[in-house]
Amino acid sequence: MARAVLKLWQVDPQITQMFLIDDLLLAPVNGFKFILGQIQKMADQELNDDTVIKEQLLELQMRYELEEISDEEFKEREAELFARLRVIKMRQLDLMHEATAHTADSASFVIEIGGDEHGDDHEKG
Repeated sequence: MARAVLKLWQVDPQITQMFLIDDLLLAPVNGFKFILGQIQKMADQELNDDTVIKEQLLELQMRYELEEISDEEFKEREAELFARLRVIKMRQLDLMHEATAHTADSASFVIEIGGDEHGDDHEKG
């Protein structure tokens, strides 16, 4: 394998140099795309993570039981948190339906069975 790479290098060094120059020129763009992809991934995780809201609900319940907040404030804040939780759950369901629909579309196949118009598999002689 090392000989093949060495021969490729010896055969046409201009092609190899072009690939190296392309890689060097595109490195900043590829790095920027990678960083943007990581930011998008983290943002998606935060948008779809319900643990923060559940923690806030627990804290709200504790504050209410310790009588640190009024009934009205508790009900208002609880309604806001449950609305946010419903939005996250709907988003998670949508993502799950998209994933299963994509999987179902890509996993389907058709089986065709040969035969004549009467359904016979062989020709009559």
